[in-house]
Amino acid sequence: MPSLRVTTGDGQIFTYPIAKDKITLGRSKDNDLVISDNTVSRRHAEIRKSDKGYIIVDLGSYNGTKVNGKLIQLAPLAHQDIVQVGLAKLMFLEASEAKAPDETILFAPEAEEIKSQYPVIATSPFRGQGDSSELIFNVAEAKASGAFPVDKQDLLQPQKQYLATLERSNKVLFVLYEISRQLNQIHDLNHLLEKIMQLIFMVIDADAGFLMLLGRNGEDDFIPVVVKHRVAFKNHGQSTRPSKTLMRRVIRDKVALLTSNAMEDARFDGAKSVVIQKIRSAMCVPLWRKDKIIGVIQLDSTRPEAHFTNEDLELLKAIAGQMALIIEQASLNEQIRQEEQMRNRLERFHSPQVVEMILSGGQETKDNIMEPKELIATILFADIINFTHLAEKLPPQEVNIILNRFFSTMTDIIFNYDGTLDKYIGDGLMAVFGAPMQKDDDARRAVLAALDMRQALEELKMELEEDRRFDMRIGINSGRVVAGNIGSPKRLDYTVIGDPVNIASRLESIASPNQILIGEETFKLIEPYFITNPLGPKKVKGKSSNIMVYEVLGARQALLQT
Repeated sequence: MPSLRVTTGDGQIFTYPIAKDKITLGRSKDNDLVISDNTVSRRHAEIRKSDKGYIIVDLGSYNGTKVNGKLIQLAPLAHQDIVQVGLAKLMFLEASEAKAPDETILFAPEAEEIKSQYPVIATSPFRGQGDSSELIFNVAEAKASGAFPVDKQDLLQPQKQYLATLERSNKVLFVLYEISRQLNQIHDLNHLLEKIMQLIFMVIDADAGFLMLLGRNGEDDFIPVVVKHRVAFKNHGQSTRPSKTLMRRVIRDKVALLTSNAMEDARFDGAKSVVIQKIRSAMCVPLWRKDKIIGVIQLDSTRPEAHFTNEDLELLKAIAGQMALIIEQASLNEQIRQEEQMRNRLERFHSPQVVEMILSGGQETKDNIMEPKELIATILFADIINFTHLAEKLPPQEVNIILNRFFSTMTDIIFNYDGTLDKYIGDGLMAVFGAPMQKDDDARRAVLAALDMRQALEELKMELEEDRRFDMRIGINSGRVVAGNIGSPKRLDYTVIGDPVNIASRLESIASPNQILIGEETFKLIEPYFITNPLGPKKVKGKSSNIMVYEVLGARQALLQT
């Protein structure tokens, strides 16, 4: 049975078996695989079984679906392909390869640990890793302490102790410096964590090392991220596997654990992986994300001469702190990248104010903002009159310049009144007020925008030569519509549909040059604020009965001031 190795944006890792011929992925609870992430659409994608294997299909998601870093609409899935859905990454594993590689995950059944005669070192994300001043080398203090003998009669033991301390401090500084240097050179998280494990082996004499992250099922669900063995150790055909006994103790008691002889440590009585692999020394430290443990680093040694020390444990704790920060930062960077991508898409069609409202809104706002829903909105259509005739006598490049200038001016006005640019339609445009964010004065802002658009066109015409001038007409209508991402998996747009949209379009088509026509519903919403002229019932295309039409002459307050 094939499966998905899922890594969520908040660091959870779990395996999802693909037990059906078709599974759906998305944020909604009715999906087979639910991904709780506000950058994921309610029904984001689905994985289907075909004659040639499995394929993944994007279901018109807002942020898209990627396979191995490329946006797709439909793509076949091969073993170990990486599917990205929002902030989550899913590795596709074929039926024959669904299990992780032998060296990375195979836990022997182990008994519950009992009280140990060996001490453990307590750790906490709220406690420091020791006094950093210990890393500073001071020659005067060294001589005063006797670490450097004044004459040949001095004992060598203090010097050896001090040099050992200095060597440990040098290791800490070296590793932390290298980690910071690699951060600026390597942008792939897994590659970076592998590099850090290599650094650990350079400063700690271990035979095997494991970086494991906690999966969704707690301390019984460990997912390998990095597995490394000493070259000479592996060349002899030897290997070790991580011990759940050690890792459970670290997770449960929130401690960093060190044993200099795991074979004799009572904590690991019944731990078959320790006994079978003849592990003589082991260390295991937690990875913290704020006040939560998200994984562990475990180092093993089977050589009698390579016992780990307290200094090794302190060094591993310091490195674990850096690795946890890197994992957290990688998650934050991915979230920022996704939000920036969402911002860029929103800014193409929404005003800066609306974009900020969406991005700074609560979780419910972010979850539902682009999903199809019914709402009351006001729709505005604007169209250039006889632009085809104008385009026939002008060079294409000049036509393009004039049209872009017109659209740029009108779009800025729409955004100034918190409208949404729905689409450009040839030499016209469609705008919506009230979607995706509704306000009480949507209709009023739509009419104010129309008046400003008419005034802006007059100013634009003054700047154009007489044979290049043109007029436009505007139609506005309000009513209940369906708004959201609508289309097919190959092309998806945020738009509104419904009878009020059709009426707004028909009003625009019957308007005279530079005339603003509104329907009955819009008139009811804006009547106290504007001077209007009732034009009576009009027959429009697509409607069996006549509709009441009004012309907007201007804003009442503006007329009184003049």
